[in-house]
Amino acid sequence: MTQLQCKISDVVLRKPRGLSSRLFFCVYSGPNAIAFARLSSRTSAPAKHARSEQDVPGVSYCLKNIEVSQNYRNKGIGSALLDEIIHFCKDERVSSIYGEAKGNISVLRRWYEQKGFELDNTNNIQLSLP
Repeated sequence: MTQLQCKISDVVLRKPRGLSSRLFFCVYSGPNAIAFARLSSRTSAPAKHARSEQDVPGVSYCLKNIEVSQNYRNKGIGSALLDEIIHFCKDERVSSIYGEAKGNISVLRRWYEQKGFELDNTNNIQLSLP
C-alpha cells in the first residue's frame, strides 16, 4: 500500500501489480474503503514481431469510474487518486487513458483539463501518455 498525498493523513492506496484487462485502485482510511477507480483495457492488434504482452503497442485504458465517498469529497482524494492512476499508467507504458466525464460537467472539465486531459464537446476525455 502507498500513502496517498491529500488533505487527510493516514490515507493509503492499494493499486494493481502490473497490467491486466481490468485495473482497480482502492483508497482506504484505516480499514474503511473511501474511494476507488476502475479501468478496463483496449488493445490494438499486436505487431507481427511482438513476443509478449509487454511488447504489444497501443494499450489504452478506459477510466470507467472514479468515486469518492460523500464524507471524504473535496479533500483532494480524487485528485490524488487520479494522479496515482496517471503515474501508474506512465510507469507501465500505457499509451492513453480515455473515458467520459459524468456529473457536474463544468467542474469536471476544469478538473480533467488541470490533469492534462483533453475534452471534446460531448464530454469525452483523453490523455495521451509519453
